[in-house]
Amino acid sequence: MPRKPADAATTRQRILDAARLIARDRGYKGTTLAMIQKEAGVHPGSFYWHFEDKDSLFAALVRYAYEQSGDLLERLDPRDAPNPVKVVLDSIVQNPARYGLWRFNVQLMLDPDMRDSKTAKEIRALRVATQAALTRAWLEHVPARVLAETPDLPVRMADYSLAIVEGCILSRVGGTVRDEEFITGLATVMMDRMVAVACEQVGEPVPGFFRERESGMAQLVTGHPSPVVAERVDPAASGA
Repeated sequence: MPRKPADAATTRQRILDAARLIARDRGYKGTTLAMIQKEAGVHPGSFYWHFEDKDSLFAALVRYAYEQSGDLLERLDPRDAPNPVKVVLDSIVQNPARYGLWRFNVQLMLDPDMRDSKTAKEIRALRVATQAALTRAWLEHVPARVLAETPDLPVRMADYSLAIVEGCILSRVGGTVRDEEFITGLATVMMDRMVAVACEQVGEPVPGFFRERESGMAQLVTGHPSPVVAERVDPAASGA
C-alpha cells in the first residue's frame, strides 16, 4: 500500500535518530545498517525506500543537524549580541542533533577513505555555512569600500572564528570544559579589532558598536580571574 506522507516522515526521522545515536559512540565505520534498522524498528525495505545507502543516510543526517541551528544563525546580529561567537557555539552545543555528531565528524575528517564521500561533502558544506554565518554577523555592517580594498578580511575572520568555535567543541568532546565565556568573548573582540583595523587602513569610520565592544578588551583580559579554567568531565554525561 502507498505510504502516507506523515508515516513516511516519521519513519525517516526514526532512521535519522537511530543513526545519530549509534554513530555518536561507534563512528561511521562502526555503525552498520543492521544496527540502525534494529534501533529504528524498520525493515530493510523501509530503509532503502528512504535512503540509497549508508553514505546517503549520513549525508542527510549532517544536513538535518545543521538545519536545526540554521534559523538562529540567520538571525545573528552583532549589534544585538554582546558575544556573537558564543551565540554560534551555543547554537551547536545546545542542539543535540548537531553536537552529538562531533566525535563522528572528527573521525570522518581524519579518515582518508571518506574524503570523497557524500557525508564528507556535507560536513565540508556545513563548515563553510558556519563560517559564513559567523562572518556575516560582522561583514553586513562593514562599509563596502573596506571589503573591496581588503578582500582577504572575510577569509581571515572566517578561519579565525571557526577555529575558536571548533576548538571549544572539541574540548567538550574530549571531556574538558573550558572557560568558553572568556575564550569566545576575546574572540569576538578580536573580530571587532580586525574590522576596526581594516576600516582605519582605508580611511573609513569604524561602526560605533564595534568600538564599544572592543573597548571592553582590557577588562576582559585583566579583570578575569583565570583565562582558561579546565575541568574534566564525563563525555557521556555531556551528550558528546
